[in-house]
Amino acid sequence: MSPQTKAATMDPKILQQLSPWVLVTELYWMSYKLLERRFYHLGISASQARVLGLLHFAEKPMRPSLLATLLFQETQSITGILNRIEAHGWVRRAPDPEDRRAVSIELTPKGKEVAAEIVSISEQLYEDLFAKAITSPERKQLDLILKKIRTHGFQLSDTDFKLRRAQRYALWSD
Repeated sequence: MSPQTKAATMDPKILQQLSPWVLVTELYWMSYKLLERRFYHLGISASQARVLGLLHFAEKPMRPSLLATLLFQETQSITGILNRIEAHGWVRRAPDPEDRRAVSIELTPKGKEVAAEIVSISEQLYEDLFAKAITSPERKQLDLILKKIRTHGFQLSDTDFKLRRAQRYALWSD
C-alpha cells in the first residue's frame, strides 16, 4: 500500500488530532527550504544563517554555549557551524571579558553585512509566506497561540534543563 493510500485510509479522528502537529512541521520545513534557496547566493545554510541572525540582534558577543541554548542546539553542533562561518570571515572568537577561560563570538564587519542581508531575506519570506496569507489580526492571534504552546512546552516534565534554561532569555519571553 502506498503512503498516500495508507494516509487516505487512516481514521479521520487520528488525522484531525495530528493535523496541527503535521501543519507546524510542514510549515517549519517549507520555510527552512525556502530560506535555504533564498540564502543560496550567499553560500550559507539556514543553520548558519540562524547563528548570524541571532548575533545580529545580540547586544554583545555571545558564548557558543549560549548560542546553542537559544537555538535549541547541542554545543557541538554550534561549534561546527561556528567553524564554518568563521572560515568565511563572518565571525571571530574573542576572549570572554567575564571569564578568561571562555570565548565569545562576535560578528566581523563582513559578518554584519551578511547578517543584515539574512535579516532582510527572512523578513521578505515572512511577508511572502505569512503576511500575504493571513490578516494582521490573524497574525497576532497566531503569534499568541504559538507562544502559549511554547510556554506550555517549557513546562512539560520531559523538557530537559537546557531547553528550560532558554526560557530565561528575552528572546523567548512573551
